[in-house]
Amino acid sequence: MVSIVDGNAIKFGKYDNRVEELGARAALPLIEKHNDIDFVIVSNSYSGEFNAVSGINNLITTLISIDRIPSVRVDNTSGSGGSALLLAKGVLAMGFRKVLVIGVEKMRERQTRDVTKTISTLLTEEESKVGFSLPSIAGFVAMEYMRRYSAPRESLAKVAVKNHYNATFNDKAFSGKVLTIDEVLSSKPVIEPLRSYEISPIADGAVALVMVNDQESRSYDKVIYVNSMISYSSSSALGDRGDLTWMESVELASKRAFLESKTHPRDIGVVEVHDMASILEIMELEAAGFFKKGQGWIATMEDLTSLTGVLPVNTSGGLIGKGHPIGATGVAQAYEIWLQLTRQAANRQVEATKGMTINIAGFGNNAIVGVYGVEP
Repeated sequence: MVSIVDGNAIKFGKYDNRVEELGARAALPLIEKHNDIDFVIVSNSYSGEFNAVSGINNLITTLISIDRIPSVRVDNTSGSGGSALLLAKGVLAMGFRKVLVIGVEKMRERQTRDVTKTISTLLTEEESKVGFSLPSIAGFVAMEYMRRYSAPRESLAKVAVKNHYNATFNDKAFSGKVLTIDEVLSSKPVIEPLRSYEISPIADGAVALVMVNDQESRSYDKVIYVNSMISYSSSSALGDRGDLTWMESVELASKRAFLESKTHPRDIGVVEVHDMASILEIMELEAAGFFKKGQGWIATMEDLTSLTGVLPVNTSGGLIGKGHPIGATGVAQAYEIWLQLTRQAANRQVEATKGMTINIAGFGNNAIVGVYGVEP
């Protein structure tokens, strides 16, 4: 069993700093409190492509004056943060005592078209040639989901309303707004049927966590336990998957995570999911077993996933409200669960003793699911 005992984040937005400086800014307050870090993991996907920076893990450890501590960079596209947490769990099991996990990305200096093109290189060559991108896939899947399950267009917009609203209570969020469904639906079209308020904004940002082994956790008072951390994959070729409205990787990872942690979906009191687009929140909640297939939209319309609902989802604002600096996202999800379970979430605090994160790479090419609790 491993634990998260401390965390820090910078506000997601736009920065003039270099990408490694952003990572150092998130990590430095933790280094000042924890002088016995013995391994560093940096989650980052695109420092080479976006910032012409390589070896970012070593650059960050130099900036925070822990040059001699071993470090590694993890890249699993938008699932990098979850993969970094999974690796940290394994490193601690190997005998290391205290791991610093840093998630960082700097994207805002690039044009949206260039960012989308770079990210879409995770698709197969055949699908890239016909012009697919992650937003266009999300639009296609949203249309198919609404057709198949008679989901009203407003149900997708309501995900965005909720997550932008939640972000107004998060001082680290990029895009907190109080919106109506009509305002979401009248915002700039991205790819039919999705509008700009339903797509996660490009952002710069960084988050850092301190993770320790079971013996070390007894020394801290703001502790949550990683009850399970599981990863599964699906085909990168979307055409081979069959039903694109169902995320098999999320289903398999969630089932195994619940089994390993001896937890049931009804035990979970707060969830952070990977809402790159509004439709994804609904699909991931269904695949994880919280709602039946084709009924996630009903839960949204009935406010079951709001801050005051039976299952608060994306209390941080999610990717839609908080922003999506790709390498930081999965680490930021775990940071929010740590804040919630240790009752540090201020005006967005919910009642929960167990939480869950769902971080995905690509369009469900890979999923990393974590279950956390206030007890081992």
